[in-house]
Amino acid sequence: MALFGKKTQDEDEKKPLQGDDAGDASSSGESGDEFSPDKAANFFGHARTTYESSNFEYSVQLWLRGLRWDPMDLSAVKNLMQAAGEYMNASGKKVPSKDIAKVASDAKGAVRRYLSELTVVAFKPADMIANLKAGEAAGGVNAEEIAGFFGERAFTLAKREKKPRKDVFVRLMDVFNAAKNFKLAVEAGVIAQQLDQSDGALQAEVRNMMAQQTMASGGFDQIGQEGGFRKNIRNAAKQADLEAGDRMVRTDDEKDRLVVAAEKEYQDKPGDVIAIDNYAKRLLERGKAGDHLRAMTVYNSAYETTRQFRFRQKSGDIQIQLARRSLAHAKQIAEKKPDDVDAQARVESLHKELDRVELAELELRVQNYPTDLQLKFLLGKKLFELGRFDDSIQYFQEAQGDSKNRAMVLYYMGRAFSNLSGWESEAITTLRRAITELVDDRGELALELRYYLMAALMVKASRERERNSAEEADELAAGIAMERFSYRDIREKRAEIKKLLDELKD
Repeated sequence: MALFGKKTQDEDEKKPLQGDDAGDASSSGESGDEFSPDKAANFFGHARTTYESSNFEYSVQLWLRGLRWDPMDLSAVKNLMQAAGEYMNASGKKVPSKDIAKVASDAKGAVRRYLSELTVVAFKPADMIANLKAGEAAGGVNAEEIAGFFGERAFTLAKREKKPRKDVFVRLMDVFNAAKNFKLAVEAGVIAQQLDQSDGALQAEVRNMMAQQTMASGGFDQIGQEGGFRKNIRNAAKQADLEAGDRMVRTDDEKDRLVVAAEKEYQDKPGDVIAIDNYAKRLLERGKAGDHLRAMTVYNSAYETTRQFRFRQKSGDIQIQLARRSLAHAKQIAEKKPDDVDAQARVESLHKELDRVELAELELRVQNYPTDLQLKFLLGKKLFELGRFDDSIQYFQEAQGDSKNRAMVLYYMGRAFSNLSGWESEAITTLRRAITELVDDRGELALELRYYLMAALMVKASRERERNSAEEADELAAGIAMERFSYRDIREKRAEIKKLLDELKD
């Protein structure tokens, strides 16, 4: 457990790493005894460019490479996390790629751990332990501001845990100590003390921290330095905005301030994609009347200016969200007024409007991302839900190239064939293929596939007067009933199959 140090920030700030940490600098191309913000800036510039071109995976790598040269740049850390979020949204992946992970593995010492933990937390931003470890690693490379950033995030999450852990809050004390945030170090220590009141050493340390916090907060430990006592007063407003921006739960006033600040940055930096994203994000977080439409306007304007389709996609996401919200509200009213014809008609009208918007958005996305098989599956699924079975099949046929989602794609494609008269054989073949693709042959999807295969075999047996298909359908029905006797209408289907078998005896 670390004790509070006495050195001032001017004495410690950006001190070159020694020992193992210096080894990392050497491996990165640095002189071996110091970092280089100028060289980091080159990586950060390229990272912004690749982000703007929607190459989010490479952007993440470049932010990390830049942070090897300047590990104390908080804005770079925030941009790294934003790029990682965009990469996850665009790729559907929730873990870093091998190329991203390799950036950290190429480093050494404390910097290697720092980059490794940054990579983890960028892909698990809501994970308490990931934020805690990132804060600890930041402290290990003297990145005080970044240690505080992740420490506060971890602190917020730790306080929400159903079973708070003393060791977590003790570790947070050390993180805040490294960040020179003595106020939060005391708060973490008090919680740790409350969780284990028998720990006398911890109680003594918390008392010492309280004394240190009093000195630091009053500016008494900076007597003789420029600013000194007045330093906290001058920076209070700015610090409040920074803390509000990083905090996970914000007041309405804080949200308003963040929107104003983001709007100013958006206006001061026209065309800056990070400023665009941040402004729209703050509007959506606040969620006042008109904020969603303003965010849509921001994204649409960005799309017209940059021709980056991801901005048009985000605008579409908001439009879908608003349509769903309107439908949900109309349903609540209709449920309270079951005899109100107009209320029921409005639900139907809004449902059709939502279908129209979702379909149009998916068609546009497939057009702009023609190699994205997940999007093709979603478009096929939407067409299937709308009863356009023949139109859906072509997208399912293309989407089956995605091995991770193949069983689900074949499930829908088999059902689409089943809904087309005279295509029972194709349905049967497709559903059988889907069953072979299953990872879990005892799950809900397995039951669904066997049920619809049984149904397709029944239709084929009845249409073609084919006993073999009826017998296979009977075996499937028996197996489903043995596994789950109350599944759907399986008992009625079994009776129908038995009747069909009797008809096909001759």
